[in-house]
Amino acid sequence: MNNYNVIVIGGGPGGYVCAIKAAQLGLKVALVEKENLGGTCLNWGCIPTKALIRNAEVVNTLKNSADFGIDIVEGGYTVNYGAAHKRSRAVSDRLSRGVGFLMKKNGVEVYNDTAVIADKHKVELKQSAKYIGGDNIVIATGADAIALFDLKPDGKKILLPRQALDLQKLPENAVIIGAGAIGMEFASIWNAYGVDVTVIEALDRVLPKEDADVSKEMENQFIKKGIEVITSSMVSEIVTDDSSVAIKVKKNDGSNLILKKDTVLFALGVRPRINTAGIDKLGLRLEQNAIFVNEMMETSIKSIYAIGDVNGKFPLAHVASAQGLIAAQAIAGFETEEISYTNVPRCTYCFPEVASIGLSEQEAVEKGAEIEVGSFPLSANGKALSLNEESGFVKIISDRVTGEVLGAHMVGAHVTEMVGGLSLATHLESTVEELASVIFPHPTVSESIVEAAHAVAGKAIHF
Repeated sequence: MNNYNVIVIGGGPGGYVCAIKAAQLGLKVALVEKENLGGTCLNWGCIPTKALIRNAEVVNTLKNSADFGIDIVEGGYTVNYGAAHKRSRAVSDRLSRGVGFLMKKNGVEVYNDTAVIADKHKVELKQSAKYIGGDNIVIATGADAIALFDLKPDGKKILLPRQALDLQKLPENAVIIGAGAIGMEFASIWNAYGVDVTVIEALDRVLPKEDADVSKEMENQFIKKGIEVITSSMVSEIVTDDSSVAIKVKKNDGSNLILKKDTVLFALGVRPRINTAGIDKLGLRLEQNAIFVNEMMETSIKSIYAIGDVNGKFPLAHVASAQGLIAAQAIAGFETEEISYTNVPRCTYCFPEVASIGLSEQEAVEKGAEIEVGSFPLSANGKALSLNEESGFVKIISDRVTGEVLGAHMVGAHVTEMVGGLSLATHLESTVEELASVIFPHPTVSESIVEAAHAVAGKAIHF
């Protein structure tokens, strides 16, 4: 039986990063992945959706080509979603192969197999019918998408995000259940390609975890694009026949609605994958159906760690990677820095983009903070106007007493690239005055961050 210092189960952005870091720290590492390296994020989530979103962005630009002095005559272009799908798969495949290269480069032994944890120091490889031993085991099994009424995805009428990413031809019309990040991204892609999209959300606004001003702006933007938005409504029943899907909706006001569509996509979030790989037989402490971990990612059983979506802390790929680094460092005996989950950047890649970090205005008030709020519209930003992308704003919330930046919320072009700067600012506990004194390049959309910082004191320069 081969023995290792660390066995990582799962090759997603948490698992493979953990394996690389552990190997770099001098440990003998094995990684077990039953499908493709890169996990859901790289193969069936973050990366292919971003490739499709880029294609949709080009389609939207073509629709507005006259604004740029480009006249497309009748029949001048056609859109081919099948080609967009093919490009998305090529991007994912290339990156997955890249992860394989990184495994070899760092000396990580990869087993393409199904792992079952036999005990806290032994893992069974089901296909190979053998065991490997490890001083430490890192569980990075991810999460499963949630469906309603135990409906099974058929890849045509009933879809989970993974099946939606494998479509090579889009339906004429569709219902998306859930207006969080996943639902908003698919709605944006499908709408660009001409699908008649309806989004249903149980809570009272789209992107309900974002600042209320962000939700309001995005609902307006969706409606402008012809996307139907139904909030404060629960799906009570879904009935399928040979050709369509009937979705029964009960609104909070007591009224009922029946939608008949070609396809329904569940975009309801994810559930930690704890009923696999022998995890359920270990006796690990659970919290809210996720594996409990301490700040070093160690579970209730010494030598077993859990990272990424399976521990339920924050189901984002960059959080999984950060947790993977911490687990590797802890196993190797290095000091680790506790993650501030409040200051994790959050991005939604719809049209326009959404990015945020820290507390929303409502959350800050609920925590008892005395706050100042500044906002700057992108309609007053030269680069945004030049891009023909003037929708949106940058909003900053600060502590009135200390000046510390408590949160930032953005809607607009390229804001998912801009939030990294605010991530650094919140990590360093910067004040709004310090942020306002930073020199940003001109012309850029990112200048709006400085303008919003000035606006906190009611002294925006260009608005």
